Amino acid sequence: MTTSGSATVTRLCPTCRATGPVTDDTVGTLWIENGVTIEQFHAADCADYLAQHARLMEGAERARLAEERARELFPGAHARFQAAVQALPAEQASPFAAALAELVALQARRFHGHGGFVPLPEWAEVLDRHFPAVSDTTRASGRVR
Repeated sequence: MTTSGSATVTRLCPTCRATGPVTDDTVGTLWIENGVTIEQFHAADCADYLAQHARLMEGAERARLAEERARELFPGAHARFQAAVQALPAEQASPFAAALAELVALQARRFHGHGGFVPLPEWAEVLDRHFPAVSDTTRASGRVR
């Protein structure tokens, strides 16, 4: 099992000590560690594998929920951002500069850490933080940004 021409190392599971290849009674896992592909086989009922699988599923669910929340949050935050940009004179653009600076800093960390682009959930949170939704009571009291 070689991935993209990199070396592959097989590790024995310390719990079940299963060896490959994958059968009806075993499962295989792969991950990248320091540029090396690691492969490990487990008995299908191995406690280590079941815990790893549960963590993977929990992470996938957290990512799904974050994406769902962002898809709900982003359109409104983006619309408020656009409206605020159009409504303010140039000298009052401080929240825009702050939001842009935060997004650029996030993206720079991703780029230098080779983590890709700032995902939609983080965009939505940054815009919502700098341009929060204004409730009717806030608008009536005149405390609008």
